[in-house]
Amino acid sequence: MNFRPSARVMRGTLTASILATVLLGASACGSSPQAQPAGGASSVDSAPSVDAALAEMVPASVKGKGTMTVAAAVYAPAVMEPVGGGEVTGWDIELTRKAAALLGLKVEFKIIPFDGVIPGLQAGRFDAATGEINVTDERTKVVTFVTNHVSKDEFIVKAGSDKTSFDKPGDVCGLKIGASLGSSEAATAQAMADECKASGGAETTVETFQTQAQVNLALSQDRLDACLASGSQAAYTVENTKGQFKLAKLGFGPEIKTGLALANNADTAQLAKAFQAATDKLIKDGELSKVLDDLNGGLGAVDKSEIIPNPGS
Repeated sequence: MNFRPSARVMRGTLTASILATVLLGASACGSSPQAQPAGGASSVDSAPSVDAALAEMVPASVKGKGTMTVAAAVYAPAVMEPVGGGEVTGWDIELTRKAAALLGLKVEFKIIPFDGVIPGLQAGRFDAATGEINVTDERTKVVTFVTNHVSKDEFIVKAGSDKTSFDKPGDVCGLKIGASLGSSEAATAQAMADECKASGGAETTVETFQTQAQVNLALSQDRLDACLASGSQAAYTVENTKGQFKLAKLGFGPEIKTGLALANNADTAQLAKAFQAATDKLIKDGELSKVLDDLNGGLGAVDKSEIIPNPGS
């Protein structure tokens, strides 16, 4: 599944300051942001009205608080901070807001480095986390996912690179690959490197960075040969860096489910069912597709939400 570039992903002209943000990052919140339309205006509609039947599904303890604390790492276009400050947005931010609104809940987003997201949920510092978080076997041991999207990883390379695609695992051998610290892409890249070693291929190294912006900067400075990111992040970076990078498609590897991650506690099973029902309503009403069309180039729509691991398993 390939990202369909769209002008809707980025409205308006990319200024020099936004370009610098994609490559360098700058934030008072502890996580380097990437480009966002100046002013942070979102093209999606406001939050939907409360659905009384869905709101009844919310656990009493959560309903009593009224507001959920949701962790997110900046990972455009799923999670974006406006240049100059303002309200966080992005396609996964908007989907989380809309699902919560149907349940009668407000959301307070906390922007943190990605490698702190899952540990933060485990420690009970956050109720949930969002931001194109891949569902992996390792993560489902400690958190519960409510899926809302599917993704496929892609490589980003410099525009002048002779690489246009990686059709088989051996094609990555001998490269220096970058990825975000704690991401499933970092684990995937390391698995590729290990396979190269096992098969006798050229040495392949993987370097991780605190933020995707730092990965992009290292690539621009020729400290990396390629970086591995989600399809939407890769296309967003290429589209918004004025010809510095290009996509090199990954011809192997699975389609990946992503979704809202919930902290595991006594209320998780009930809360997951509530968010699943809310997400299914967004799908049925066309709201999920609209958000992805407006903010993600139409990539990754699903026809139903899943709870992973399945509460019955």
